[in-house]
Amino acid sequence: MRGEREFMAEIAALSDIKHENLVTLRGCCVEGADRYLVYDYMENNSLAHSLLGAEQNRLRFNWETRRNISLGVARALAYLHEEVEPHIVHRDIKASNILLDKNFIPKVSDFGLSKIFRDNMSHVSTRVAGTLGYLAPEYAISGHLTRKSDVYGFGVLLLEIVSGRAVMDFDLEYREHYLVQKAWDAYNTNDLVKLVDSTLDKNFPEEEAVRFLTIGLLCVQETAKLRPRMSLAFKMLTNETNVKDFQISQPGLVSDFMNIRTGQKKMSEGSSSSYAPSTMWSTANLGR
Repeated sequence: MRGEREFMAEIAALSDIKHENLVTLRGCCVEGADRYLVYDYMENNSLAHSLLGAEQNRLRFNWETRRNISLGVARALAYLHEEVEPHIVHRDIKASNILLDKNFIPKVSDFGLSKIFRDNMSHVSTRVAGTLGYLAPEYAISGHLTRKSDVYGFGVLLLEIVSGRAVMDFDLEYREHYLVQKAWDAYNTNDLVKLVDSTLDKNFPEEEAVRFLTIGLLCVQETAKLRPRMSLAFKMLTNETNVKDFQISQPGLVSDFMNIRTGQKKMSEGSSSSYAPSTMWSTANLGR
């Protein structure tokens, strides 16, 4: 049962790791068919709810808060990918899995899809699971999972944090749009600053905001090997490494459900588990 596997995977992933920017597992409970994990209460909900959610729920995030959230998530992923042993690939980095405590310190959550990378493993081949818009194209097509799959998700998240726009959205100005493509178009016209969230009312350091968007584009490049490791992405964010030293190639896009043939197995699995998130899509066969 997929929900049971994810429940155990989350317990295994979080039992022995501690980091300021990861949720802390306080306990678990099994009651009949129900499975519960207990975490600290997060006063400011998720990034998806507080920054990207419905207008009545949105909080006003100043630039400092956005910077700190970006750095915190990058720090957590660098820890998972490169410091903790064995290494861990999260596999579902997205705004709804970034929780915010009372001080807006970000906590990466939901490790139900995570994979452990033992010894010198460079990749694993697995069923595809994640969320449309955050899926790295090579992973969506082949099920070939690497740390760079998480890097892609982080790049999308970074674009969302700076722009205040969801990765896939609809509004009167842009109609239906895919944020990665909008950022790439703006980059090519040397106008990335126009993507910065208008609610900031120009109260932000323009050079830093553009740098963050540029790093986001570096992380979502179509060719996985060109994406930076998370430790390098963090150094770019803090300006320890000059982002201008790196060339950016076109992003990879997986923006259409029709490109992902989910099949009956996915549908039956997706409906059988109360633990599996409704935004998860998995399949063994991708493409046409």
